[in-house]
Amino acid sequence: MIKEFLIQNAEENLKRLHEKLIYTKLPIYGIRTEKLRKFACSLVKNGIVPKDIENTSHEEILLKGLVLAGQRWSDLKVIEEYEKFNSLIDNWATCDMITSSLTALKTENGRKYFLSLLESNNFYKKRIGIIGLMCHFLDDENLDEIISALVSLSKTLSNKTTYSFAGTTKVKIENLGEYYVKMGMAWLLCTLICKNYNYGKRALQKFTDKFIRNKTISKCHDSFRLSPAQKEELKRLRLT
Repeated sequence: MIKEFLIQNAEENLKRLHEKLIYTKLPIYGIRTEKLRKFACSLVKNGIVPKDIENTSHEEILLKGLVLAGQRWSDLKVIEEYEKFNSLIDNWATCDMITSSLTALKTENGRKYFLSLLESNNFYKKRIGIIGLMCHFLDDENLDEIISALVSLSKTLSNKTTYSFAGTTKVKIENLGEYYVKMGMAWLLCTLICKNYNYGKRALQKFTDKFIRNKTISKCHDSFRLSPAQKEELKRLRLT
C-alpha cells in the first residue's frame, strides 16, 4: 500500500528540486507535503504505527515521522518513540517537518526533552531541539532558561562564518551539520523577535557568534512582521 502510494504520487520535477535542496543518503520520490500529510492520517486511522513503515526512502521516513506525530500517545511515549526515530534524520527538511508536527510534546516533559537534545553530539539532534523549542515553546514562561541554553550551545560551536556546499551528498551531510544548527538558531531568534520584539532584541545581544547574530538580523530584515524602524534598529546590532 505504501509503495504504491509513493510510486503513484511521485513527481519528477519535484524530485529534481528536492534533490537540489535536501541532502539525504536515501532516494527521493518527490511527493508534495500535503499529500504526505493526508496519507499519513489515513495510515494512522488504519492502525499503522511507525515500526510498520520501512526506511528505504526520504518520503518513507517522513511518513514514519508523521504517523508518529498522529498517534494518541502520552508525551513520554512519543518521546520514547521519537528517540528511535530521530536517529534516522540526516537532513533539515525531515527534522523541521516532523518536529514541528509533534504537538503532543508541548508539555513540560517535551520542553525538557528538546532542551536535552541541545547537548547531543549529533548536529541534527541539536537542530531537532532548536526547532522543537521554536515551534512549541516561544510563549513558554521558562523562556529565559531556553535562551540561556541556546547561548551556551552557541559557545560550543566554531567561529566559522561561511560553509561549503561542495562535495558529494555524503560529504554535505557530514560537513553541514553545524550550518543547520546555526541557521536553526537564527530562525528561532528571528521568530522570537517578531513575536516579542523587545525581549527578542535583548536575547539576540547575548549571542556573540557572528554567523548567528547576522543571519538573525538578515532574516528579520526579510520579515513583514517588523517595522522599518525596528529593522534599522536591529541592523545596528550586526557584528563586523
